[in-house]
Amino acid sequence: MDAILNLQTVPLGTALTIGGPAVALGGISLWFLKEYVNDQKRKSSNFLPPLPEVPGLPVIGNLLQLTEKKPHKTFTNWAETYGPIYSIKTGANTIVVLNTNELAKEAMVTRYSAISTRKLTNALKILTCDKSIVAISDYDEFHKTVKRHVLTSVLGPNAQKRHRIHRDTLIENVSKQLHDLVRKYPNEAVNLRKIFQSELFGLALKQALGKDIESIYVEGLDATLPREDVLKTLVLDIMEGAIDVDWRDFFPYLKWVPNK
Repeated sequence: MDAILNLQTVPLGTALTIGGPAVALGGISLWFLKEYVNDQKRKSSNFLPPLPEVPGLPVIGNLLQLTEKKPHKTFTNWAETYGPIYSIKTGANTIVVLNTNELAKEAMVTRYSAISTRKLTNALKILTCDKSIVAISDYDEFHKTVKRHVLTSVLGPNAQKRHRIHRDTLIENVSKQLHDLVRKYPNEAVNLRKIFQSELFGLALKQALGKDIESIYVEGLDATLPREDVLKTLVLDIMEGAIDVDWRDFFPYLKWVPNK
């Protein structure tokens, strides 16, 4: 009690003068302790040899070297110098690049359970409703349950037999359209993407919903959307949005800055 009364008699300026260095010293001690623990973790992490690193610039890393619209070409060129597995820096993030089928299979199949979480861009988080799509969901019970249903209903051997009629229909429709185009426009180029895009969308609808559609009524819009608009909304717009680049994804500590 006497100590408390004595403390109350100490001027505020004196208390701050005494407390300031103590807080600073405590903060520095905690920082050194954190760095020591992190260093020990790095040294004891399976004693794996360090990966080759592609040289880049401070802060931004290799971002300026990834201007190629087809980044796999850049990755292939780097593989000739740094080997089949190496790391790059994209801002604050470190990415490990695998350049052979064997390494990709080991990472994505043999050691898939080790990939416990998927780091997504902000655009992909929005488009997938926060990892609600099995292909990019975290390795948890949701992922295992949905994957099991997908294999049973769509990708498994028995499911493939059930859906064979739909694949046969796709082949027949594509062949018919190609023959019609050759007959009507023998000297013109053929847009294969347009043909296969429409037919593959129909195949996906049959396998997922049980039937193809020509149009669908959307209650929220109070309108009937034709098949082309459904394809654009469900597939094309999402694919376009998935590759949208937000510079804040590379610098998470700047997420508070508006992206305008």
